[in-house]
Amino acid sequence: MEVLETSVYAEDLEKARAFYEGVLGLPCFQFKPPRHAFFRAGRGVFLVFNPALTEKEEALPPHGARGSVHVAFRVEEEELPLWEARLKAAGYPVFWAQWPGGKSLYTQDPAGNLVELAPGKIWGL
Repeated sequence: MEVLETSVYAEDLEKARAFYEGVLGLPCFQFKPPRHAFFRAGRGVFLVFNPALTEKEEALPPHGARGSVHVAFRVEEEELPLWEARLKAAGYPVFWAQWPGGKSLYTQDPAGNLVELAPGKIWGL
């Protein structure tokens, strides 16, 4: 079993797309503002929903969350300094964490969601 999809929530999908596609490089394959933006993330998909709309939907199970949500993207350990520089150049602060299996870096997307970039070895992968 593996993760097929995961999501975070943001009301400003233009800003979310600029971050996830423009800064992180995830290809956006479906952009339907003001409802959602969908991105490819390796073998799975990463979804950004506008909770102001999707919390109220009746045709589908409602999607929505308030406050900071956390997502981690797997990157190679040697790429972390490059990601730090890229994020800082785009105006995003970076925070580091040390784990028993290695270190990872964190930032926040424009909606305040906590975004982690980490090598799989922090989880023994």
